[in-house]
Amino acid sequence: CKQGAGSAMIRTPEVAQEVIRATIRGAQGKIPVSVKTRVGWTKNEIDTWIPAILECNVAAIILHGRTRKVMSTIPANWDWISDAARIVHESGKPTKIYGNGDVVTLAQANEYSKKYGVDGVVIGRGIFGNPWLFDTARTEEPSIQEKFSVLLEHTRIFLEELGEHKNFAVMKKHYKAYVNGFDGAKELRVKHMESETYEEIEEHINVFLSEMSTDNV
Repeated sequence: CKQGAGSAMIRTPEVAQEVIRATIRGAQGKIPVSVKTRVGWTKNEIDTWIPAILECNVAAIILHGRTRKVMSTIPANWDWISDAARIVHESGKPTKIYGNGDVVTLAQANEYSKKYGVDGVVIGRGIFGNPWLFDTARTEEPSIQEKFSVLLEHTRIFLEELGEHKNFAVMKKHYKAYVNGFDGAKELRVKHMESETYEEIEEHINVFLSEMSTDNV
């Protein structure tokens, strides 16, 4: 935002339009171009901001129901998202609109799609620590062991694909989500936050599971 990018472009819609149109040209009709944005910078600006995006004929708008100012400190305002959906649908353009903010289950996503008149819902932070969310056949919660197994797999993939480009600290937001909701989780999270390698993470988990097994004897 300090560079005028991201949600800062809400304040410079003409720049945003240039970027969107250049992206569409670059896609050459082979890839649909969507825009993910917020409802405004410091206040609700959908009455001017959404039409500005629609002028560019994007395939879809993904709208987060908060302003940039509040970040994630308050609940997402889905009434604002609903108002934006009305603007999009009344425009007559084929653009789809998807709502985003505070959705953590498929049932909630389906409910919000109908209730707020959007074409669908995008789930962001709700997927953190829960890659099973989209498994509609699953009926039981993942075990601690299963969570740890996926956590380690996630870490390995991160290091293989992004290890040369991203700091290991990127994974720590995911560790906070995976290591949650069970006895001893807080202490294990603290150890993960202090770790800098896959080996350290794996060692902490092995010790935790060993102690948990001993406690259950």
